Parts: sequence; structure tokens; C-alpha cells
Amino acid sequence: MKAFSFNLSFLNQLHYRFLLGITALAVLLGILFKDLWLNHPLNIFIIYIIPYLFYFTVCFSTFHIIRTQRYLLWFVLVPGVALLVLVYPIVKWYYYSFLTAHGVVFYSPWKDGDAQELFIKIVRGLAFMWLFISAETFFWQKKNKKMKISKLQLAVKDISDHALLSGHFLFKLYQFAVEGRIVFDIKVLDYFQYIINKIATRDTRVALAEEWAYLKQLVDMCVHRAIEIKGEELVPNYIWNRSVPTLSLMTWIENAVSYSPIGKAIPIVIEWADENEATVFRVRNRIASDNEKKGTGRGLELVNRLFEPLKEHRVNVAYRIEEQMYFVVELKFLK
Repeated sequence: MKAFSFNLSFLNQLHYRFLLGITALAVLLGILFKDLWLNHPLNIFIIYIIPYLFYFTVCFSTFHIIRTQRYLLWFVLVPGVALLVLVYPIVKWYYYSFLTAHGVVFYSPWKDGDAQELFIKIVRGLAFMWLFISAETFFWQKKNKKMKISKLQLAVKDISDHALLSGHFLFKLYQFAVEGRIVFDIKVLDYFQYIINKIATRDTRVALAEEWAYLKQLVDMCVHRAIEIKGEELVPNYIWNRSVPTLSLMTWIENAVSYSPIGKAIPIVIEWADENEATVFRVRNRIASDNEKKGTGRGLELVNRLFEPLKEHRVNVAYRIEEQMYFVVELKFLK
């Protein structure tokens, strides 16, 4: 089953909020005037609410033009009074002259006492529109501020976690070199330089294609382990452009090399699979029985934290133990 996240950030854009607002108004009018659309054709109800929707459009546009242009607040009174003055003859003409001339009659013929009642309705409508628009603007401004703060906090946390992961990973590579688990040559020096550059520039995310290219370099360096790569040709081109935390996939390889049995008898398997709902990256390694091989799990914890924000981008990470002897990492790019 595909997992969807409900994201309201698109409502920071005015045209989406306008569509939401005018839809909510139409629904509200449908509730208030339900007898109209229950007892008449739908087009009669639409004809009736057109002035309400037009009035909302003018109020919404006027309010946000004033707000975004940062005019003084008292200027709101000018369009407010203009709407109040102009809407009266327009509404009177629409309901009592235009529609009746086309055979659509909602009210009895105009009487002298109707002027005050119509004017009161217009004033109430104006007050309601401005109150509604002001409330929704306040709400979304507050919501937008909260989202920006959360995004900033997440960015700071990502930088911090990435710095910790980079230091952890660099130290583990150094141990590999000292212990002779990688062949130390000019390619290794270039690889170290890449890692150091990522630490210096604080690039917390890279394209999957870049991470994969350097992962294969790491595999080539680990000549004292048997590492098999399968299914690379199954990865769709668009998946290679997806973002992943820098060094995350390589940390899983480092973890597999660190905590699997020494030698080449039991290979570490890196596999790609194209499933119905996801493209899956999988690392499977035998767990060393030597108690001294047990790690702290620090690297995996940091990778988990870096992948946490990517859940809303439909990227999931899972770990499991198979047959009580194999450790499996599974990264899913949901379609």
C-alpha cells in the first residue's frame, strides 16, 4: 500500500487559498440555502450565489493587494466603503431587474421598505467577508511562520547529524587503512579528499547517482572482503536523481565490512530490486560471531536520523535480522 503525507504548505500560495476559500463559501451557501437547490435545478442555485462569490473575490483581492503592498491599515476603509457603496445598486439591479427580465424571480417586486433590508444584508456580508479573510490570513501567516521555524530547526539538525556521521565515517575509513582492510593508494587518497570536501561544504544531501558512484569506489577499495553487486540495471533513471543523505549508503557498506566475518568465504551482497511499489536498495551481510565485532550502532543511528526528514518524500529505511545470522538494510524509494 502506498503511503501519502498530507502537506498543507501549498496553501501558502494565495491562489490556492482563494480556491479553498471560495469553495468553502459555496458549501456554506449551499447549507444556508439548501431549500433552493433541493427544490430547483442546480443552475438556479448557481445564479443565486454568483453575487456572493463575486463579492468574495473582490474582497479577497482587495485585502491581499493592500496587505502585500504594505499600505497603511486605514486604507482598508477606502475599498471597504467603495464596495459598500457600489454593491448596493449592482445587487439590486441583478436580483430585481436583470434576472426578472430573463424569467428568474427570487423576490417579490421591489418595495420602498426593501432598501433598508438589502443595505443591512450587504453590510453584514461585507463584515463577514473581511472577518473571514482576516482570520484565514492570520492563521496561514502563523502556520507559515511555524513551518519555516521547523524547517530551519530541521536544517540545523541535519547539519549537526551530518557532521557527526562524517566524522564517524572518516574515522572508520582511517581504521580500515591502518588495519589493512582497504588497499591504500592514490585512489584512496582521492576518496578521502571527497569525504573531507563533503564535511567542509556541509552538503547534507546528494543525488543517489553520486552516492552510488562513490559507494562502488569504496567496494573496489575493500579488497579483503567479497562484495557482490546485483541488479544495478533495474534502477529507473529518475531514481538516480532522488536525494539521499551524504555518506549514508556508504556507511551501511562500512558497517557491513566492519561487523561481518573476516575473509571472502561469505560475501556481502548489495542488491537492487524493482518491486511493484518501490525501487529497493538492500545490503545483506553475515554477522560475525566474535563478540569483539559488536559495534555501538552509532553510525546506523546517525543515518536513521538523517533519513527521517525524507519520509515525506516517500523514502523509507528498515533494518532486520534474518535467520539469526544475517543483518539486512533495506532502503525503499516509493513510486
